[in-house]
Amino acid sequence: MTTGSRASGFEDRQPDWLDADEAVARVLAGASPLGPESVTLTESIGRALAEEVVASATLPPWDNSAMDGYAVRAADLDGADPSSPVELTVVGVVLAGQTDPPVVGPGHAVRIMTGAPVPPGADTVVRVEDTDAELESGQVRIFNDRDRGRHVRSAGQDMMLGESLLEPGHTVTPGSIGVLSAAGREAVLVHRAPSVGVLSTGSELRPVDRYDEVQAGLGIPESNGPMIAAMSRAVGAWPIDLGVADDDSADILQRIDAGAEADVIVTIGGASMGEADLVKRVLDEVGFEQDFWRVKMRPGSPFGFGWLPRDEGRQAIFSLPGNPSSAFVTFEVFVRPFLLKLAGHRQVMRRRVRCIAGEPFRTPAALTYFQRVSLTMDSGVLKANLTGPQGSGLVTGLARADGLAVVRHDVDLVEEGDPIEVILVDAGPAAVEAPMG
Repeated sequence: MTTGSRASGFEDRQPDWLDADEAVARVLAGASPLGPESVTLTESIGRALAEEVVASATLPPWDNSAMDGYAVRAADLDGADPSSPVELTVVGVVLAGQTDPPVVGPGHAVRIMTGAPVPPGADTVVRVEDTDAELESGQVRIFNDRDRGRHVRSAGQDMMLGESLLEPGHTVTPGSIGVLSAAGREAVLVHRAPSVGVLSTGSELRPVDRYDEVQAGLGIPESNGPMIAAMSRAVGAWPIDLGVADDDSADILQRIDAGAEADVIVTIGGASMGEADLVKRVLDEVGFEQDFWRVKMRPGSPFGFGWLPRDEGRQAIFSLPGNPSSAFVTFEVFVRPFLLKLAGHRQVMRRRVRCIAGEPFRTPAALTYFQRVSLTMDSGVLKANLTGPQGSGLVTGLARADGLAVVRHDVDLVEEGDPIEVILVDAGPAAVEAPMG
């Protein structure tokens, strides 16, 4: 790929200033699930199914006991109580996995274990604590009739042969692995995980191996690339490190070319129209098809999205602002759902909760604000508090963020105690226990 002349009118290009919801819709409209591949069950965790999974057997295959006790006929329990127990003859024992249980006739009982097949003739399992546990060998006394017709799990209660169990687009969880195993699957078709080229730009950036220059006041830390790579990996995508480009068109172009095989390229920095914001110029000169640029949001308004022609079609390009909080928010709002849709997931948006503002949220501009908040439970009420100053160049508050409080463009102040909507971004073991609704 080589650069040509600068696109006519580039300097005069007008921002789109889309509403945040419209921008999300435009991004998702361009995403189609990637093709399928077969993986083992262990490898499928977190992936999206590319096939329907149906039951290969009826489970449970027989009526079975839900607890340890005695299999009996309900009719034989009438009136059983501590002062007038029912006495039945024990005609056998049935264990889990046994396939030839004895028949239960009138006045009979069979000692049974959890999961064991219910013997012919029985329609009830009496819990062992309501009996004398065969104090006299071969006889059992029953002191309560509360279990009449209970504790029998019907054949096929879990799944019936040929029944649809999981649909395409289902995200495989540990619980799904249990279903797949029960269906006799050793492997499953899932959508291919997308690859993401991550390119940070800016001559002022210093990777960790040059951190001494940061300490000497000669640069700023390169934190965006590792953060965006981690956010990509967290949704099952494969990040490709395209490095850090100087404010030099040739360097930027070389690194974009190096990411030609990726499904997506995310550039960070140079997303505006300043003299040193070269990313848009370089992309323009190699045929970039811009969908939109600038969104009515804070942080992250210089965000852009479009497509770069490649030999095998076209490649999605996301242009994130260079400030860390702006990069974080725009990845969460736009890139994350796009990657999940590419990976075939049916559910691509984060869960949201209704909270109470723990302090005032001042949002004076006519923009949709995404403010970093921590969540706490106070007397059963979920409260949202700012993680600290909300400047887009700040990074420390990101580590404390349980979510992003969404304040719409037509609201300039949320008072303490007012309801507020929060997009949950932390689902890790330290996340607050938040009621869904």
